[in-house]
Amino acid sequence: MDESKTALQVANDAYAALFDRNDLDGFLADFDDASELTEAPSLPYGGTFRGRAAIKVGILNVFGYWKEFAFTIQTITHNDDYAIAYGQFSATSAATGKKIDMPLAELWHVVNGKVLLCSPIYSDTKTAIDALG
Repeated sequence: MDESKTALQVANDAYAALFDRNDLDGFLADFDDASELTEAPSLPYGGTFRGRAAIKVGILNVFGYWKEFAFTIQTITHNDDYAIAYGQFSATSAATGKKIDMPLAELWHVVNGKVLLCSPIYSDTKTAIDALG
């Protein structure tokens, strides 16, 4: 963890690790035991995951529901401690084969180069639930 990294740098590094290199541990590089990931509670993989190990399990659970998972970022707005990535989330349900494509935002709260919170904000959880069956 680099304590001088801003929220924007942390988010960009995490996305590059996950989507460019398929490196989940790289995505989690700036998470620690105080970090939280919050997924919409209405989703079958929803909830709040605390600590790097629990967050990794939570993310792997998400990936179990979807294949061809992508988040195409259109813009990121930020200050030193917060970044919000906005873009298009697309995936195919592993169970039903149904595809979804919807706007998604992810909120990052970062202090001293450490992720305190990462929270995806879905534009339509019902569409995701319907696709999952």
